[in-house]
Amino acid sequence: MKKKILFFTPYATRTGSEMMLLYILKKIDRSRFDVGIVSFANGELLNDFPEDIPRFIAPRKFNVFQKVSYHIGINPIHRYLRKLAKDFKADFWYVNTTMIPESIVIAKEFSIQVVTHFHEMPLTYSYLSGPDFKSIIDYSHLLIGCSQATCDALSNAGAKNIGLLYSFIDHKLVKKDNERSNQLRKDLGIPEKAFVWVLSGMTSERKGFDMLPDIADELDDPNVHLIWVGAKIDDGMVYYTEQRCVSSKSATKIHLVGKQKEDYYNYLNVGNGFLLTSRQDPFPLVMIEAALLGKPIVSFPSGGVSEFIQDGMGVVTSDLSVRQMVDGMRLIMEGKVVVDSTKSIERAGQFNVENGYNEWIKLIDKKF
Repeated sequence: MKKKILFFTPYATRTGSEMMLLYILKKIDRSRFDVGIVSFANGELLNDFPEDIPRFIAPRKFNVFQKVSYHIGINPIHRYLRKLAKDFKADFWYVNTTMIPESIVIAKEFSIQVVTHFHEMPLTYSYLSGPDFKSIIDYSHLLIGCSQATCDALSNAGAKNIGLLYSFIDHKLVKKDNERSNQLRKDLGIPEKAFVWVLSGMTSERKGFDMLPDIADELDDPNVHLIWVGAKIDDGMVYYTEQRCVSSKSATKIHLVGKQKEDYYNYLNVGNGFLLTSRQDPFPLVMIEAALLGKPIVSFPSGGVSEFIQDGMGVVTSDLSVRQMVDGMRLIMEGKVVVDSTKSIERAGQFNVENGYNEWIKLIDKKF
C-alpha cells in the first residue's frame, strides 16, 4: 500500500536545504509514495519539481483580511494547514526545516507523524521560541541531521529519534568553463600570477562576512585577492562591512561580486582555493562544490566541514581565529601543506544524489 507524504519547505528557493528536497522528490519511488509539497512562498524552485506533484502555497505574508483574522485570534497559517490535514490525508509530514513551527502545532492537533530535517545548528535556534523548539524536538517522530555535528546538537537538546543524512549535491550541475573563468578574472583586474581565494554565501554574520576585511588586513599581500560570491543582506552589519572593504588599506584586494546564477561555478573556478568563514555551518553544499572543482579549502571548525575535509584537501583551524585562518592560507599558498585535487574530487564524489537518496530511504523505511 502506498504511503502519502506531505513535504514542507519554507520558500522554495535555491538554498542548499531546499535543493536537497528537490533531489529527493525527483528520485522518490512513485510506486511506493504519493507526495505533495507545501511552500510558504511561491518560489522559483517550485517550477523544478515534477509537474504531477501537487503544490500548496501556505500564507506567510498576510493580506488585509488575513491580518484582521489574525488580530481577532484566527491564525491564517493554522487555518490553512488544518484544511490541508483534512484534504491531503498524509501518513506523515516531512518538514524540511525548523523554521515552520506551525506545522508541528497542527500535526499534533491531528495526530500526524512528523519527520523534521535539521539543516540548522544552535546559532539558528534563536529564531525560534523556546516552546516551539521544544515542541519540534519532543514531537518529531524522526529528526534527521545533515551532519554529525547537527545530530550531536540535537542529542544535546534532548532528542531521541535521530538519524544522520549527510547533505549531497547533483554533480551534473557543477560545470566549469575555464575560458569564462579566465575572462571573469581579467574583468576583476586580477593578475594572472595572483593567488585568488573565493568565499560564497549570504552576507550574514553566521557566514562570517564581517570577518572579510579582517582577513584582508591580516594577509596584507598584493599577490592575494579575495572574492565573495553571494546574495547581499540589506542590514547595518553588511553596510558597515562593505564600507570597511572599500576603505581598507590592505594590499590584499577584496571583490564583492554579489549573487551569481549563470556564472556561479565559473566564479568558484576562478579561485586557487576556497575559504569557509562560517561561525556555524552544518554541512555546507558549497564546500562539496569547491572540492568537486578540486579547490583546496581553508575553514574554521564550524560544523560538518571537520567531518568532510581529509588529509590532502586543505586546513581546518583549531579555533575560530582570523590569524589561524590566514596562517592556513599561507601554508597552502607556500606549499607547506600538500594538497591533492584528486583527493578532493574523490571525496566530494561520495556526496551525490544516488548515495544521498539511498541513505534517505533507509532512514524512512526504518521508521515508517
